[in-house]
Amino acid sequence: MAINLNGYRITVLCEDIAQYDFICAYAKLLGADNKITKLPAYNNDTVLKLYAKAVSSYRKYATQNIILIAMIDADEKTVNERLRSFDRVLDEEKYRLNQPTRLPNEKILLFVPIRNIESWFYYVDKGNTNGETLKGSDGKLISYKNQYANKDVSVFAKKLKEEICVNSLPENAPSSLHHACNELKRLNN
Repeated sequence: MAINLNGYRITVLCEDIAQYDFICAYAKLLGADNKITKLPAYNNDTVLKLYAKAVSSYRKYATQNIILIAMIDADEKTVNERLRSFDRVLDEEKYRLNQPTRLPNEKILLFVPIRNIESWFYYVDKGNTNGETLKGSDGKLISYKNQYANKDVSVFAKKLKEEICVNSLPENAPSSLHHACNELKRLNN
């Protein structure tokens, strides 16, 4: 899937710097120039709080070359539960009826890393190990936040695009990363 983001204005709604830096690095690898704006969110609650307003703004200017990217950590939830959270804040009625809240041709992308974005970094860094499901000796899912704090995330974006995704994402990749790749297909509509 060849995606070229040159000429698009991109608005990013995410909960932390690592997410924003990763999205920007990946977008630039796809040809995005410097027209990337970050909305002021700092945790998953503010991402959800600002999402409906961001979608409304997107829809107001949808005839222009714009993209809205929202990212939120799944934390202890599933990707589907987090996606439903986006649906709920966007349209309560459609949420209740389990109907889609985004039109197929809308360039609104939702990324939901299991636990946090660092689980993606772990996968890119370690190769064939899916960090979404690894548990520590205490039986809890392992968090990689501290392991990848203050790292240059553009290295992970570049390796993901140029080495891992070249022939499509391997089956053993994190499920949330597979979901993200499917979201990227919205850019070809």
